[in-house]
Amino acid sequence: MSEQDLMNRSGSVLDSRGFYRLGAACCVYYVFAQFIQEITFHYGINDSATGQAEILQRVLPLDQLRAVLILLGFSFIPILTAYAAVALLRYRLRPAASALGLVFSSVFVGMELSIRSVDLFLISRTWAAQYQAAASDALRQAIAGRIQIWDDSVGALYFALLGAHLLASVCFAIALWDRDGKWNRIVAIGFALTAIECVGRIAEGYLGQTWLDGPTHALYFPVVLLNVGTLAIRLWKQPKPVSE
Repeated sequence: MSEQDLMNRSGSVLDSRGFYRLGAACCVYYVFAQFIQEITFHYGINDSATGQAEILQRVLPLDQLRAVLILLGFSFIPILTAYAAVALLRYRLRPAASALGLVFSSVFVGMELSIRSVDLFLISRTWAAQYQAAASDALRQAIAGRIQIWDDSVGALYFALLGAHLLASVCFAIALWDRDGKWNRIVAIGFALTAIECVGRIAEGYLGQTWLDGPTHALYFPVVLLNVGTLAIRLWKQPKPVSE
């Protein structure tokens, strides 16, 4: 039985085309936020800055705009809505892969939201601002030490975050693969490339393969654009069930 036949047999509200189009709109916003981040990294923000330069960069309006836009991509759960739409779309055909994809993507989104919230509201808007206003070198060094501990902690937490993103991408690639559905295959390939990019980032950051730093940075946004952009098109093109 085809995916559309299964859709037509269900009268669920969540099977409405409106839900999938909401997921598509969430994908568009996520790509927009990532695009703005790419622009800021090329014009004004150095994502490789360290020490005092990295701390003072945090209080710049441009960096805080970038942080807010990315945070909004995870808060109010827009990207998770898109992942839920994928899981719903394929659940009847690939229930295990769809359900596991949603579970792992929820872990990924939850960790991103937590880390980015602390990073923006505590580290950048509080500690970095206190560092900039500090009247003595001793106070600056104390604040810088706290920020360094946070940065090191984020580096450790990102292993689990990347692992969750990797597993979610593999599950969704399996759930979406369809020999008879061109757009399903295209989006599945996008998820597979995201999984490969996650493997590269894990190998570069945690397995000592520093030579992957350049390729993973260069491929990050193109992979996001392919994966989330094609997902937006796929969800928008989801036909209206006959039962509606």
